[in-house]
Amino acid sequence: MPESDQYHVQGFGPDRCEAYLRGTEGAPPRELLTRTLDSLQSEHASSARLRALDLGCGPGRECVALLKRGFRVTAVDPYEEMLQRARALVATDCAELADGMTFVKATLESYASSIAPNSFELVHAGFVLPFVAPAEFARAFALLRSGIAPGGYFVGQFFGPDDEFIRTSPKSAMTAHSAADIPVLFNGFELLEHEEVNREGRIGQGRTKWWHVHHVVARRRSNG
Repeated sequence: MPESDQYHVQGFGPDRCEAYLRGTEGAPPRELLTRTLDSLQSEHASSARLRALDLGCGPGRECVALLKRGFRVTAVDPYEEMLQRARALVATDCAELADGMTFVKATLESYASSIAPNSFELVHAGFVLPFVAPAEFARAFALLRSGIAPGGYFVGQFFGPDDEFIRTSPKSAMTAHSAADIPVLFNGFELLEHEEVNREGRIGQGRTKWWHVHHVVARRRSNG
């Protein structure tokens, strides 16, 4: 990934981008999202297409999964290479659904002010929110939360302070959260899943690193 990219993410530089792409090549959509989609499928019998935001869409695996489950998808990523890969995967795997895709080159920090209240029935933020700068996190996440429609879902991850990326990045680059922070972040939501992982593991099938991750599924209450 070029250092000169307009939306270069300080905590996710070229080395981490390349390690991520190598380690996840050919991987299926993230299991936390697919399990949530299974639950959603039984709730929504309407033929109207639901709206999803895939924040930090990467090479597009989750975009394809969402399209195939009937969503209209807005995919946001700061790196042109990721968006190109996502477009190509959609064209290869589900070209007949491509009219349901919108691609946006942006970080959450730059995109958040464009999110209208109640815009999405599902927001997927797969391993992306930790890379929001701490100075911008509260504003950006508040706008992201308000963009989830009543009854809609958040599916994603946050990093804890022990994560290797958090420990080895400049303090201004990445945002960490403790287990106690998660219910506070999701005030007005029902916290359906919160699994904390703090151990060594791989980046997909690539190199090992120390992970401290909160896996979260939350549903916005009708009065949330």
